[in-house]
Amino acid sequence: MRRADPWRWVALAAAIACAAVALFPLYWIAMTSLLPTSAILSRDPPLLPPPALLDGSAYSAVLLRKPLLRWIGNSMAVTLGTLALTMTAAALAGYSLSRFRTAAQRAMGFALLASKMMPAALVVIPFFVMFTRTGLVGTKLGLVLANSAAAVPFATWLLKGFFDAIPRELDEAARIDGCTEFGAFLRVVLPLAAPGLSAGAAYVAIVTWSDLVFARTLTSKPEDWLVTVGLQSFTGEYLVDWASLMAAATISVVPMLLLFVLVQPFLMRGMTQGSMAN
Repeated sequence: MRRADPWRWVALAAAIACAAVALFPLYWIAMTSLLPTSAILSRDPPLLPPPALLDGSAYSAVLLRKPLLRWIGNSMAVTLGTLALTMTAAALAGYSLSRFRTAAQRAMGFALLASKMMPAALVVIPFFVMFTRTGLVGTKLGLVLANSAAAVPFATWLLKGFFDAIPRELDEAARIDGCTEFGAFLRVVLPLAAPGLSAGAAYVAIVTWSDLVFARTLTSKPEDWLVTVGLQSFTGEYLVDWASLMAAATISVVPMLLLFVLVQPFLMRGMTQGSMAN
């Protein structure tokens, strides 16, 4: 029997420790949502509270007092719309930057990279002015356009890297078989770039779901709020309803966790293909 490598167990222990550190905030949010206010505000809150201390009444209270499900629905609609628009634009732009080496392409790539350097707080006022004149303030379409404009630059450069790894000979072989340039892109390149598309989609979804700058500035009516803006309503001027806030935060995390469950096979497939290629 081959002797076990001791460094393997060290790497495993380090991975478990890193995972515990990364997941501890989620654990603390969920645990705080189940604790009474007296335990939350105590000087020494319990890390592992006894089962008798746990209470799930905050979940029912937050669903009855606040339109949390409506806010989550608004966030899902904006996130899905941003995903569709951003990934379509980023895939086309990334493929163009990868396959065509012209001065115009380089200028466009530099412009996209430079636009990513600008913070959202810098462009939110121009968006507000434009959307006010076009009647898009307070609409989901306005939020989709704003979030897409912020996410397209990074997603484009991310996908460009994946397209660069796909041999151009495959494009040429597809065109020899009768495909057009766009047909080769759809039938050959995109399926091979599925791990990159999954990574880009995960990034865009997280950025859009957690957006607060655009959501707070471009919406005013409570029924139009996204979940990030709705969570702020649990914070008053003199009091914070911690149990309800953490319960709402726990519920709002579930869609993103489900997204990662869906895209995880594609991400793992991309990592496996990369290791085999090397």
